[in-house]
Amino acid sequence: MNWKFPVFVFILLLVMFSGCVRRGSTSAPLEPIRTLEQLELYRQRGLFPEKIERIFCSGGTLRLAVYLDCADKVVAVDTNERREQGRSGMKAYLVAHPEFYDLPVGGETSGRDNPETILGLENQPQLIIKADTNAGYDPVELTRRTGIPVLLVPMRGITVGREGFDAGLRLMGAALGKQERAEAVLEFFDREMTEIKLRTQKEEILGRSKPLVYVGGVSYNGSHAFNSTEAGYPPFVIANANSPIKENENEPLLGKRHTMLAKEKILEWNPDILFLDLGTLYLGAASGLVELQNDSSYRSLKAVRAGNVYTLLPNTFYFVNHDAVLINAWFVGKTLCPEQFADIDPKRKADEIFTFLVGKAVFDQLNAELDDLALERLKKL
Repeated sequence: MNWKFPVFVFILLLVMFSGCVRRGSTSAPLEPIRTLEQLELYRQRGLFPEKIERIFCSGGTLRLAVYLDCADKVVAVDTNERREQGRSGMKAYLVAHPEFYDLPVGGETSGRDNPETILGLENQPQLIIKADTNAGYDPVELTRRTGIPVLLVPMRGITVGREGFDAGLRLMGAALGKQERAEAVLEFFDREMTEIKLRTQKEEILGRSKPLVYVGGVSYNGSHAFNSTEAGYPPFVIANANSPIKENENEPLLGKRHTMLAKEKILEWNPDILFLDLGTLYLGAASGLVELQNDSSYRSLKAVRAGNVYTLLPNTFYFVNHDAVLINAWFVGKTLCPEQFADIDPKRKADEIFTFLVGKAVFDQLNAELDDLALERLKKL
């Protein structure tokens, strides 16, 4: 037999084998996964594990994994989750699961994942769950470099963008074997929001005029002062609050959801009731709370003079805290329509929501990080 033939066969087999290796390969067969159909197709082709036990959550997707009861599957987080231990009042899922602080990192904040770091993890993830934001490390390249499937999740809200939120949670549920839990979470949000809307709509039926409200100190890429606010602020939308800030693409000032207002605009509106997002506290002496206490212009507002200033949980920090959105909506509803919410203790309701979504009643722990000011009428103004 010619000696060249077995050598040729050996080389051919070696090439074929190396082409089948996915982990760390430069020619991984998977594209990033965005749809249920794509996920099912890859499973049928044997390109996606039947059972996922180890995940790396990137770009704010960690809270969604917690909502799906998958905290025990997380083997790595990004640096944003690790560095916020001193600011745990921002994120209920970290208060409920402090074990995340001890996990290794797989990359930097905002989706800047590191393929070499991921491949160097002692406990290798079977799946990378990444925010679908067009930010950070290219998911196509991440899949190619690691050989690990990448699941892309839309980071949408439970009011604006709800269709994307539902699709993303269902995709994660299908990938992690948590389809029933995903549906239970979506039904929970629907049930809570419907109840709040019904109660506040009853107030409208009574024919009462709605007070004008404003929320300041809203976080966006970090903490901000009292002039930081949001058009279509989700708790206001859910509770049918009367806010002067409307989304309008033709209005330069208010065309975007997050807005940094001129102080004069707030003074012009002179709202009946003010809400303060406690994410502002992390500015220290420059916070919205300090401004309300010391700024003579803000102190002239009728809501400040009348003591009608109320506090909310941080609505946004590293994307939206959907649990806080619900809790804040209940508190806004009770503040604006006390008769219709007479049976509701907002702090007890907060722990009911936290228990269902993050697995523990953590309001007191979270509130302690916020100087015990959350869901209160401010008395020190």
